[in-house]
Amino acid sequence: MRQRIVVGVDGSPGSLAALHRAATEARERHADLHVVLAWQLPGGGLGGRTTYGPAV
Repeated sequence: MRQRIVVGVDGSPGSLAALHRAATEARERHADLHVVLAWQLPGGGLGGRTTYGPAV
């Protein structure tokens, strides 16, 4: 089974640097590179909520 390298990006300079490093590692190790884009809807959306309705 091939190795897998996973990196998360959000467009920030730090995440793009991590992507470049992960790509280099994947190339050197002959591994699969999986890039995950992380973002949140403006205003929070469902992912930003800590509760989903009134307490029971």
